[in-house]
Amino acid sequence: MSKFPAAVTLNPIKNENVVAESAAFATSTVAPLAHAMTTQRLIQKDTTHLMNNGALSMALAARLWDPSVWSELTQMQAAIAQRLQLQNQNWRKGFAILAEDYAQLRQANTMSKLLEKQGNLISQSADLMTSQATDFVALLENIDVDFGYWASQKI
Repeated sequence: MSKFPAAVTLNPIKNENVVAESAAFATSTVAPLAHAMTTQRLIQKDTTHLMNNGALSMALAARLWDPSVWSELTQMQAAIAQRLQLQNQNWRKGFAILAEDYAQLRQANTMSKLLEKQGNLISQSADLMTSQATDFVALLENIDVDFGYWASQKI
């Protein structure tokens, strides 16, 4: 017997928002698998580039005594060092801004202001870490492509 005082029938909801939400939920259950497949595809792509660059490096061994190869390789390494130094400067600037914001936490005069400032600090920290990691990986990808192109031109 039902606990409800009157008979209740369950009718399907025909609201478009609910339908869209349930469709999104259905696709979200596949999202982790799709993410893993994307990660695997990108790792395979990077591995292929690294293997290709390794083979190109082995082929360049025959030209080790060519001064132009050494000169261009040195210029490439200097450009990489310059980009790393720029990234380090950006990291230091971002960290200095975070340190200043951290010092301002004690200026909060209510609990809600303190939580707001702490949340902002955490968000800014995450943004800094994300931008630094993204810039570093972009640099690695750039090195990979540039070296591959340069080495293929030298062979």
